[in-house]
Amino acid sequence: MQNPFSLLKKVARRLDKIRADAASGKITPRQSRKAVETLAKFNPQTVIRSWGNGDGFYLVDALTGVCIFGATGSGKTSGPAKHLAYGYLAAGFGGLVLCAKKDERHQWQQWAAETGRTDDLVIVNAAADWRFNFLDWEASRPEEGGGLGINIVNLLDEIAIAISGNSEGGGGNSKFWEDALHHLNTNLVDLVLLAGAKVSLPLLRSILTTAAMTPEQVLDPTWQEHSFCAKSLDAAEKACLEGDPKKRADYEQCRDYWLMEFPNLNEKTRSIITLTFSMLAHPLITRPLRQVFTADTNIQPEDAFAGKIIIVDLPVQEFRLVGRIANLAWKYCFQIAVLRRVQPADRRSFLRPVFLWADEAQNFVSRFDSEYQAVARSAAGCTVYLTQNRESFRRVLKNNDAVDSLLGNLQAKFFCQNSGETNEWASKLLGERWLNITSTNVGQSHNDIVQPQQNAGNHSSGISRSAQRRFFVEPARFTTLKRGGAQNNFQVEAIVYNGGNLFGTGRDSLPFRLITFNQK
Repeated sequence: MQNPFSLLKKVARRLDKIRADAASGKITPRQSRKAVETLAKFNPQTVIRSWGNGDGFYLVDALTGVCIFGATGSGKTSGPAKHLAYGYLAAGFGGLVLCAKKDERHQWQQWAAETGRTDDLVIVNAAADWRFNFLDWEASRPEEGGGLGINIVNLLDEIAIAISGNSEGGGGNSKFWEDALHHLNTNLVDLVLLAGAKVSLPLLRSILTTAAMTPEQVLDPTWQEHSFCAKSLDAAEKACLEGDPKKRADYEQCRDYWLMEFPNLNEKTRSIITLTFSMLAHPLITRPLRQVFTADTNIQPEDAFAGKIIIVDLPVQEFRLVGRIANLAWKYCFQIAVLRRVQPADRRSFLRPVFLWADEAQNFVSRFDSEYQAVARSAAGCTVYLTQNRESFRRVLKNNDAVDSLLGNLQAKFFCQNSGETNEWASKLLGERWLNITSTNVGQSHNDIVQPQQNAGNHSSGISRSAQRRFFVEPARFTTLKRGGAQNNFQVEAIVYNGGNLFGTGRDSLPFRLITFNQK
């Protein structure tokens, strides 16, 4: 697999250090045993699933990401996806499961029960038993980067993208309105932070709906006395009066926006910006998401680091845009939480791996995925995306480079039965080899004459050999893979490519392997 000898040498050095510390009395025998157990538990060379003949799927492979392709009904979920899920659950991974289909929660409950992980399940649904105020979560985190308005605004930007369906941004007028909304969000969030209040969407909405709409209104004593926006500005000014000069400068920038820039906007421009924010906030401050995302927090992404499996049971199939927004909000927060993780400084143990799992992943991919996947490995983040074909991602990301960047960083790929351009791309990915091709030709020519003569005409024949490049797996082969079900004895076939690793040994080694998964 990927650099196994290098990894094993590192582990051996850590074990030697543990033994030396135990021998010198720096750690007790009990501490030594615990350190060895921890080192072995999430070792990168842990076998997640064995495939026989020395092949298998290791934790180090899970860390480089997985993408599973297959047409509808090809068995990608009940075959390779189930196969990997059982391995991840049995190995003690935590994770986040995004739901596109209505039956996914039940599916994961069954998988968790069969691997002894039922107690680790957290079902986030419309009943709001589990709640996550993601804006306050970002605003109140104690780390050095916590509480920065720009990071909180980024969360809102991601949700705005989900609503607009514009994953790659835009140009011209579209770019202007995106920037205008971002500018508004920045000043809304900054005002709440400067006033020392708790960031929430209802609070941001209250500020906007009571903001001055004209320069004259700014001077109106009634507005100054009763407007929530005006009261927030007063609270921010008092909080910054004797504080950090830099914070005071931030307040002055924010004050100028609400008392000068916003009231002086063209009425049509201001109305569009305000409407856009309302469209952003409305799904999150009305049912069913109001309680899920704006109440107190009793579950957050970091709980997955302790082994919790968080299922966002607000499926797109049932809740449509509301479900997509809920899943994307959780996804983005989970990704940035994972990226904040660092490996233990003593290098004697490993972070618990956590997975981001999305079936019908085209519902959830965004422009941030490539950035996340490029560095998730070092933070023990394991991505598993299932989709029908590359075109599904292209339709959402609207950019071939973005699709190639994402798929290039999902190293392990499982190809189930499929058709279309994805098969050609898969064949090219698996590579080519030189084959000796033999061709035979036989020919005869004759003259058209009135009186045929004996043995008239010419005869020719020949054999030629040439070396030609041919795909290891022709595109048509993917169309015939077993799809599971009774007609295939519940067997699902997938051709597996694992980041350039070779399957088999010696001259028989190949960059892929055909694996059969049992649906039962």
